[in-house]
Amino acid sequence: MKLVYGYVRVSSKSQNYDLQVESIKEFCKNRDYQIVKIFGDRQSGKDMERVEFQKMVSTLIEFKNPQGIETIIVTKLDRVGRSVSDLVRFVKEISDHNINIVTTLETVDTTTPQGMLFFHMMSALAEYERELINERTEAGLRKYLANGGRMGKPKKEIDMVEVNRLLVMDVPKTAIARKMRISMPTLYNRLRGA
Repeated sequence: MKLVYGYVRVSSKSQNYDLQVESIKEFCKNRDYQIVKIFGDRQSGKDMERVEFQKMVSTLIEFKNPQGIETIIVTKLDRVGRSVSDLVRFVKEISDHNINIVTTLETVDTTTPQGMLFFHMMSALAEYERELINERTEAGLRKYLANGGRMGKPKKEIDMVEVNRLLVMDVPKTAIARKMRISMPTLYNRLRGA
């Protein structure tokens, strides 16, 4: 008989995880798994430092899995974590210690080759997502520095010599703004700055 841990989570203290517990118990009964313990948190999935979750992880990893747990059962992956990178990191950590994860309501089962393939694909997507975020961050930083360390659009170049020449010729400011393709407030700001 396979020994397993269950893990359940809800986002707030007013919610309960009875349905998740029942789903895990029913799943384990049908698979002939023995539940050693079900850990539960009432906390956001964004925070991977949840108390019961960390107790479960430390029992399996730091205390070298004294009960011989082979699998963690959850109803859905989002009970473990909300970001793909957190999920991939967690699954890699437990799989390095020969522990699998199985969901009761999704078709995720790392005890099978298909389940492991799914997680390898998720890992690749998480890496791709990280690279995209890094690229966007670097592009934003380059734009910020090119803009003189200011946020927002770069300051539009305006030929102030031409503006002043037109003003001396008594050309109306509205016509000057239209010719320069700028708004009236921009024209007034530049005139004040000059």
